[in-house]
Amino acid sequence: MYTMSQTEYNRDIAHPQDQEGYLSLPLMWVLTLHPPDGERQEYTLKPGKNSLGRKPDNDIVIADISASRQHAEITYDPDTNQLTITDLGSTNGTFVNRERLDAPTRLQNNDVIRIGGYILSVTYVEPNQAARPVAGGTRPLTRDLLLEAVDQHAILMYEVARQLNTVLDTPTALEHVTTLIKRSMGADQCVVTSLGQTGSLEESGIPASVVKLALEEKSAVLLPDPALHITEELRKLHVESAICVPIVGGDAVLGLIYIAKTDPLSRPFNPRDLQLVITISHQTALTLQRTQLIQKVQEEQHIRQVLQRFLSPQQAEYALQSYFKNGRLPDLGEHHATILFADMSDSTGIAERMGIQRFGHLLKRYHQTMTDIVFENGGLLDQFLGDGVMAVFGLNDSRPDPEIRAVTAGLQILSAIEALNEEIPDEELNVGVGVNSGTVMAGYISTKQRVELAILGDTVNVAARLQNYARPNRVLVGPPTMAAIVGKFRTRRIGAITVKGRTRPIQAHEVLR
Repeated sequence: MYTMSQTEYNRDIAHPQDQEGYLSLPLMWVLTLHPPDGERQEYTLKPGKNSLGRKPDNDIVIADISASRQHAEITYDPDTNQLTITDLGSTNGTFVNRERLDAPTRLQNNDVIRIGGYILSVTYVEPNQAARPVAGGTRPLTRDLLLEAVDQHAILMYEVARQLNTVLDTPTALEHVTTLIKRSMGADQCVVTSLGQTGSLEESGIPASVVKLALEEKSAVLLPDPALHITEELRKLHVESAICVPIVGGDAVLGLIYIAKTDPLSRPFNPRDLQLVITISHQTALTLQRTQLIQKVQEEQHIRQVLQRFLSPQQAEYALQSYFKNGRLPDLGEHHATILFADMSDSTGIAERMGIQRFGHLLKRYHQTMTDIVFENGGLLDQFLGDGVMAVFGLNDSRPDPEIRAVTAGLQILSAIEALNEEIPDEELNVGVGVNSGTVMAGYISTKQRVELAILGDTVNVAARLQNYARPNRVLVGPPTMAAIVGKFRTRRIGAITVKGRTRPIQAHEVLR
């Protein structure tokens, strides 16, 4: 694909020809001022001297602290059509194409002047601005192209970085970049979007073929380009000139920048403008990578905090490893596990007699004690149920004998209740503990705001019913749990117990202390 070189561009502008697609005489010199944080301005250089500096009465005001009051002057000789720039003894110097002036210097088309943070580009154009289209082109967004662009726009790179360094989220970053481009490029249309939003680009009036070219081939596009055969598509959208550049971070496309001019009298974008957008896209990519990393860290921290509410530290780390590896917590699936239910009887009456504040402190200690016991025995807290608790053992856990650990936790809960009763002689806490083992559906259900461990199935239902029969202060186990703890604890047979929702009763056993 043909791409106009800078040499060809300079030659064609400096020596216009009277044929189709070329500028017609007369021509004039235009100085385009690019402030580091403001809108670009254009000045037509008058014959004679054109003064530049910080003083308001200069022909071209450079409102930069690094500029001297009378910094430099550009002399235009219309007879020879030549420009000469002279530094007026400024403190910080005048630079042309990155070289500091030490003597009057003749300016050429497309030369770049820097005074402080201000960039001034010199262009030879037609007075009525009915400019011929600049030859467009497509260039792969390679490392060399990026280095070339950054090298030409170091001041802009600094200013963009300064504005984006404090941005912490992606939408704000995109908004800042959009504002910066519209202000500095003089574009009628500007779209800056992250990759997840590119599906709606056609609704924004961006040619689909341009989007495809920029994203799939990771190419910077300057339009119009006859070789791309999309002139008709641009005409339908009333686009006179456009630039489309992907936002690339590493090997990944993170988003897209598209700018366009729709005014037929406006001068088209040129290769220097394309370089400028490439520079902005690079800094935008760095910002998006940073904001996405911040978002990921915040999300991981949120997940960690939520998990630690009901998981032991070891189990929380296990779940997080799955999250970090797969981008999600373990989904619902079949597992063999042991479920423990523990519930306090007559909590409403106790609260009424003790008073809500005193009972609140007691309930807090009760829950903390339950949590410590469950975690100590390698269990997971599914949820607090008012004055009760549901825990699961053997889920995503390499430790053996979940049934034994669950029963041990149940006995420790009874001992802890006895200790609490000694501190409140005017009341007596009674709990029931039910333990049952079997197949469950277990996994994590998460949204942006919440993460919950879900445990479902008949095994859960049986454990919940067993604890109703276990009051006061007993541990009852179902048949599968009993089979796993034979010889490990003293037990006695309770007999058949009817469980709501089941057609057949279950045989229950009590674990003795």
